[in-house]
Amino acid sequence: MEPVSIDLRLDGRASLLSIAKAVEGVESSVDGEALVLRVSAPSLREAQVLLDRALAALNEGESSSESPWQD
Repeated sequence: MEPVSIDLRLDGRASLLSIAKAVEGVESSVDGEALVLRVSAPSLREAQVLLDRALAALNEGESSSESPWQD
């Protein structure tokens, strides 16, 4: 089976880089205001698990930084 790689660009999410860097198995960088994730895995199933883990961590980090009193 061929290895799988997924590149994902999240515009306007560069501030979440520190969270993305903490997710094992996911490479992350910033391009301007975009957070760039690269997932590489030996199978599609494993790539999906890593991508799901990264997106869940980013979602949690973004949600915890939001406040109902912010404009």
